[in-house]
Amino acid sequence: MLFPHTASRRIRLRPATTTDRADFFQTVVRAGMGSSRQVARPTTRVAKPHAAFLVVLRSTDETIGFSTLHTLDPAGHIQCGVYLDPQRAKLGVGSETVQLTINYAFATLDVDKVITQTTEASFASFGVTTEDNQASRVQADHLYFRGQLWDQYGFHVDRQEWDDYVDRKADRVLPSPLEWRAAPHQHFGIR
Repeated sequence: MLFPHTASRRIRLRPATTTDRADFFQTVVRAGMGSSRQVARPTTRVAKPHAAFLVVLRSTDETIGFSTLHTLDPAGHIQCGVYLDPQRAKLGVGSETVQLTINYAFATLDVDKVITQTTEASFASFGVTTEDNQASRVQADHLYFRGQLWDQYGFHVDRQEWDDYVDRKADRVLPSPLEWRAAPHQHFGIR
């Protein structure tokens, strides 16, 4: 059984509230997404997220962005969104944020697949390159931001793939000696 960890070596996920809404939209604009195409039609009501988090640097307690789980469909698929301020996010924190959010989805929700999307502009933050990416789909020239059209890459992870990943213990996201399947103990100092 997975434990819904909300802290990695460098970041912590804190629950976001409605008072964080303005900061969320400012982060989206700073990330360059303010000029992107609308995902939903104007007549479509956007559903509330199933989970929304502030992404906070553990070293400074500074909020650097947001992470969401939203749009759960009847097939058991949910979308993962990560929105980080490019001036404040360090290399690799995007990857840690995505992994914590994916793990949270599988640990707390009855889902079979977590889906996320990004562009090449964000690859470095997530530890992906154009040569080694394993995108499940690519939409050419789909988003306009940062002054140009970008291809949008779709990625997904199935529950079994995530279980295999955490069982291999191939990552160094959680602080030692924590493991994805074990609850942290207070004496480890994880807050």
